[in-house]
Amino acid sequence: MRSKPTVTELLLKAVGASEPSGDPAHKSIGDLPLEKIIEIVIEKKPDLLAKTLKGAVKTVLGSAKSIGITINGKDPKIVSRELDQGLYDDILSRYEDAWIKA
Repeated sequence: MRSKPTVTELLLKAVGASEPSGDPAHKSIGDLPLEKIIEIVIEKKPDLLAKTLKGAVKTVLGSAKSIGITINGKDPKIVSRELDQGLYDDILSRYEDAWIKA
């Protein structure tokens, strides 16, 4: 039986890439909407150490950055800062129930 896919594998599959960028600072392998990141977070909740949905999203954003994926056309580091500023609270609130039940 195959083990569950890793966060990296799920991110690569989501952008249709077979491998990470190798040079994520200069070469993007794809772009995802924040909602897709949240879906991956909910799927991987049992394996994540984060206590909150926002914390878990920030963890997966770090993975996305390290393999060369942008979020809504932005560097994941910027999206992470915007999360801290509350810019995506409305989106996060739509997924809060799924996070709690996961």
